[in-house]
Amino acid sequence: MARRLAVAHERADRANRMVLDALEASRKAGKGLHLRHRIEHAQVLDPHDIPRFVELGVIPSMQPIHATQDMLLSDKHWGSRSRSRYAYAWRSLQQTSAPLAFGSDAPVETPDVIQGIHAAVTRCRADGTPGVDGWIPEERLTVEEAVWAYTVGAAYAAGQENEQGSITPGKLADLTILSQDIFRVNPMAILETDVTGTVVGGEFVYGGAEG
Repeated sequence: MARRLAVAHERADRANRMVLDALEASRKAGKGLHLRHRIEHAQVLDPHDIPRFVELGVIPSMQPIHATQDMLLSDKHWGSRSRSRYAYAWRSLQQTSAPLAFGSDAPVETPDVIQGIHAAVTRCRADGTPGVDGWIPEERLTVEEAVWAYTVGAAYAAGQENEQGSITPGKLADLTILSQDIFRVNPMAILETDVTGTVVGGEFVYGGAEG
């Protein structure tokens, strides 16, 4: 398992830059090269810092539900098309090949991954706010990209990509069975999805073939 260091709770653009600067200086000094660094939340970024994540090998560990919870306050205090433009910049980071890792930030937010996937794909709340295109629609992800970040990306951030993150021979048989195919339904209908079964280590711990 890879050794790793989490750099937690950097929300503002200046704070994120300071952490990136510190990690860059550490790498130039030849220190910390064996560690897998990540910035937790990475909520607001200066556009010039977005490519630095992949350049420095830093994982943006983010929580999609924060975007839909915070968007109105973000527009009010940061400006809808100034600093907020690169708030929760999933698409911009993904296009640089930075390995997005998604989570819930529970108990601050719900641990419900279905709600997180819906937020990542629509950037809308359950009631449709702020509109059909979502908040800063340029940063929306596809369902496939969101699921990857919650599975493969999260396992990579934890240094466990050889054991978890995908349904692959040799890995732990941990998986969830859903009531509908979230890759095919209307994105807003993702919230109508129920968990019908959960398998941990190859054994049903919830639901099953008959339930």
